[in-house]
Amino acid sequence: MLFTTLINEICPGTSIKILHAEDIFNLSDVAFLDGTQKEYEKEILYFGYAEQLAGQKLPPQCVLARGEGEISLQQETSLALVEAHELFRAFNAAKAVLDASRSQGFYGEMLDCAARSQSIEPIINLAAAKLGNSLVLLDPNFKILACSTIFPIDDPLWEEYIRLGYCTYEFVSAVQNIEAVKNAAQNSDPVVVTCYASPLRKLSSKIYIRGIFAGIVLMLEKETPISPAHLKLLPVISAAAGEAISRYAPYLIPDNTVYQKLLYDLLIGAPPEEIAPQLTGLKFSPHLCALCIRQSRYLGQKHVKEVAKHLVRLLPDTRFTFHEKGIGALVPLKEAPGLSADMAGCLEELSAKEYVRIGVSNVFFNVEKFSRYYAQAMRALELSARLSPEKTVSLYTDYAFYDLLDATREPEKLGLYCHPALALLSRYDHVNGTDLYHTLETYLACGCSVKDTAEKLYIHRNSLNYRLDRIQSLTQVELGASRVRFLLEMSYQIDHFTRRDA
Repeated sequence: MLFTTLINEICPGTSIKILHAEDIFNLSDVAFLDGTQKEYEKEILYFGYAEQLAGQKLPPQCVLARGEGEISLQQETSLALVEAHELFRAFNAAKAVLDASRSQGFYGEMLDCAARSQSIEPIINLAAAKLGNSLVLLDPNFKILACSTIFPIDDPLWEEYIRLGYCTYEFVSAVQNIEAVKNAAQNSDPVVVTCYASPLRKLSSKIYIRGIFAGIVLMLEKETPISPAHLKLLPVISAAAGEAISRYAPYLIPDNTVYQKLLYDLLIGAPPEEIAPQLTGLKFSPHLCALCIRQSRYLGQKHVKEVAKHLVRLLPDTRFTFHEKGIGALVPLKEAPGLSADMAGCLEELSAKEYVRIGVSNVFFNVEKFSRYYAQAMRALELSARLSPEKTVSLYTDYAFYDLLDATREPEKLGLYCHPALALLSRYDHVNGTDLYHTLETYLACGCSVKDTAEKLYIHRNSLNYRLDRIQSLTQVELGASRVRFLLEMSYQIDHFTRRDA
């Protein structure tokens, strides 16, 4: 509960008056000044006499008995004065209001819900039910931490952002330039927001944790029109959400290091003029690669943060940010043209121990291209899931050709680009019970080495030579020609890709 809200609750019938209010910190309890306190809690409302301060600074939030002396106000102090004979009555009234708010009011109901579930999602649904509208919980960077599910969110814009898990840089910039948002007070007072991109009006309330801006509760006006009841209730919800996050989900509070902010802004599409100032003073390896890390089974967002810590222990100087319910990481390669065997081994260890899958981009040289190469790493993950699901660490170099195939506008026609030799061998094997199709594929994969191919197929060299002669006789291909070998290898990759997608 905010200072102004509490004082207004207890002022009827008393002489209490607000001298100054900041309304930065949500109050959780009351206490008396005893003259010995050296430090004050920001969430506690202190009651007492100015003389008890003994020249010290005022508590962040306090109610003092009126006296003859002047009280020197400091910045970020909330202060009310009351007649001395009413001080204890005001204290008891404030305590009763806060106790009721915690144990009997909706604030207490939400915290009880959070305590039972040890998570944030259930209280968002509880709050949405109370408001009669959908709620979205965002962090200060407009990442989506949670959203209610009891009402359908069918606004196309918010459907897309919830699917992605974040709002685009263009949208964030547009919202921050809305007058109502720019002029909003630095407290939890609700603000009505409208924007061109969405037909729904929104009601927002900022979340503060220990006085630090930690996110936004956003109500989408659809099922129920915005009303005075919503304006009163939303700050209570934001206060409860902040308390629940700090107690049960502190991993949702962004670290916001300069590197994390830079990488995140690059991933959500910040323009070059916004990125350039962030690069000042930052140093990067001359060779870089990007990682896309996703859970192979859902273990929650807390687990994702633990994976990031483990990654940095294994690969020091790696920078990362949290994106799309996973991790986007920037790995320094120094002068190397790619991941070393040791680094690849570290990623294999990470994937095995932490139940994650990792995509690795090609090498690049400019951090401003991080988003493009993160997309490569993500494509490596997506394609390996379709073509090699047993792999947990996937290099884009192994899937670049498949990415090219996947980009075709008419995938059903890909088979037409295959060399006819493959169809001839496949048909011959089917009719005669032979294995010439696989033999040719293995021969090409072994660099046309008879020795290596025979060993891989577990057959005698003479048997392999017989098969190769039969292949050339059936297909009339010249296996000694490099151009022919290239076309055949490409055809096998196309066939492999289309068969897996069939």
